Amino acid sequence: MPSAQKITALRGMRDVFSAEYARYQAIQARLERHLRLHSYIAIDLPILENTELYLRKSGEDIADRLYEFDFKSRRVALRPEVTASILRAYVERLQDEPLPLRIQYSGPVFRYEKPQQHRYRQFTLTGAELLGADGPRADAEVLHLACSGLEQLGVTDYSLTIGHTALLEEFLNRLGLRKQLVNFLLRNMENLRKRGLKAVLESLETIYPEFQGAALAAESANANDAEQSQRLINVLREMTDSEAHQAVTDFLHSLNIRIAANRDEGEVIERLLRKIREDQQAPKLQLALDFMQRLGDLAGAPADVLPGARALAEEFDLDRDILMSLERTLNCLAEYGESPGRTQLDFGMNRGLHYYTGLIFELHAAAPDGEPIQLAGGGRYDNLVSTLGGSEPTPAAGFAYGIERLDSVLPSDNDRSPEPAVFVIPVAEEDYAAGIGIAADLRAQGIAVEMSIVDRTLRRSLRHADRRGAALVVIIGEDERRQRAAILRDMRSHQERQVGLADLTRIVVERLSEHE
Repeated sequence: MPSAQKITALRGMRDVFSAEYARYQAIQARLERHLRLHSYIAIDLPILENTELYLRKSGEDIADRLYEFDFKSRRVALRPEVTASILRAYVERLQDEPLPLRIQYSGPVFRYEKPQQHRYRQFTLTGAELLGADGPRADAEVLHLACSGLEQLGVTDYSLTIGHTALLEEFLNRLGLRKQLVNFLLRNMENLRKRGLKAVLESLETIYPEFQGAALAAESANANDAEQSQRLINVLREMTDSEAHQAVTDFLHSLNIRIAANRDEGEVIERLLRKIREDQQAPKLQLALDFMQRLGDLAGAPADVLPGARALAEEFDLDRDILMSLERTLNCLAEYGESPGRTQLDFGMNRGLHYYTGLIFELHAAAPDGEPIQLAGGGRYDNLVSTLGGSEPTPAAGFAYGIERLDSVLPSDNDRSPEPAVFVIPVAEEDYAAGIGIAADLRAQGIAVEMSIVDRTLRRSLRHADRRGAALVVIIGEDERRQRAAILRDMRSHQERQVGLADLTRIVVERLSEHE
C-alpha cells in the first residue's frame, strides 16, 4: 500500500496558531468595540461573491489578483476587499434605512499576489463604512475614527497621509481622454513618481496596445505620398464611426484590395480606424502626464502644500471647491484633537481601487525593523452605490485596518495569553465529577480552565500543566473530596494550600489578580 503523501498549506496562506490567533482576536475585539462606541453597527458578509462585482468595481489592479473560478456555470470569486460587498448589500437590503448609516465589519480577504513580509494571500480586515453623508464633517469623522482606533490599541507614533483624486480626475476628463485611459492614469499616479515616466508608458503599452503610438501608415496608402495620407486621416477623424468604416471599405474595394482570408475584414478596418483616432490621444496624453508630474510633486505638511495646490488649480481653472473642502476637512479633524504634526498631504498618492472619487488616506507606523508599514487606508467613493444599481446617488466613505499588520507593530506586552489560567486535576476516576463542578464554577467567573482528562500520574499532570502555562492548579483527590476541599497550587511559587470548595472560586480570582 503506498504511503500517504504529505499535504502542505497553499503558498502564501498561513496557519495561525494559538498565541498569534489570540493576539489577532484581541486586536479585533478592541477595534470592534471602538467602532461600536461610535455607533458603527456590525454586519457579516459572504466570503464568496459574483466575480463581476470586482471586475467592474475594483479595477484591474484587484481583478488581476482575484481568486476566481467557474462553479455550475457561475463565475465566483473570493472577496479581495470588503467595501464593494458592503455597498452591494446596502443596495440589496438596506436602502430603506435612515441615513447616514454607519457599518463595521471584520473578516478574511484573499488576494493572489507575491507573498512577502507583512503581505499574505489571506489576511484579515476590520473596517468601517459611512453611507449617506458627505462633506468635510463626514470626511473628518472617518479620518478621526481611523486614527483614534490606532490610539486605542496603543499605537501613537503613526503618520496620516491624505490625498485627493478629484483634481486629477477633473483635469483628465476635461482633456477628452478615453475613459479607459483616464482610469489607467488615475491608478498609476503613484507609479509615475515611484517608477518614472518610462515605466508607466511601458505599462500602458502592455495593457492597452492600441495606445502604442501614431504609426498610422495604412497598408493601402502610398508611402511616398504622406501629405495625401494625412489628408485622408484627417477626413476620417471627422466622420462618425459608421461613415468612416464604410469609407475605408469602399476605398479598399475601389483599389481591388482584399483582406487576407484568415483575417476578418471588419475587424481589420476597425483596428485601423481605432489607431487613427487614438493618434489624437497622444498629445493629450502628454499634457496629462505633465500635469500628473506637477501634481505629484505636491507632498508635505498641509501649510506647505496647499498654496501650491491652489496655484495649480487656478492655472488650469479647476474647481476651487475641491481644495476648499479639503481645507475644511483638515480644520474639522483638528477639532477632534488630532495632532497636525503627524498629518501630511500627498497629491501624488493613489490607492489602486478605481472607485475612489475624492479624499483618500493611509496610516503608517514603523515596523520593528524600522521600516514604515501601512496599517490602514481608505477614502471616499460617492459613485459606487449608483454604479451597483442603487435607487439614488448615495455618498460613501470608509477605511479598513489590516489586523496582521497591526499585530506586527504592537508592543510584545500586548499579547493575550491563550493558555489556561487554571488547570484542574482530578486524581482518580471518583474525583472526576467534583473536578467538572469546580471547572464550571470558575468558568462562570470568566476564568479560562483546562481539566485533565488523560490518565496520568499526579507528577506528570503537574508537568503538563506547567507546559501549558497554567498560573494555578486545582487538585482534588480522595481526602479533598471527603473534606469538600481542594489543593490550590501556585505554579509560579510552587506553594500549595488546602482551600474549601465554598471559598475556592473567590480565592482563585484573588490569586489570579496577583499574577497580572
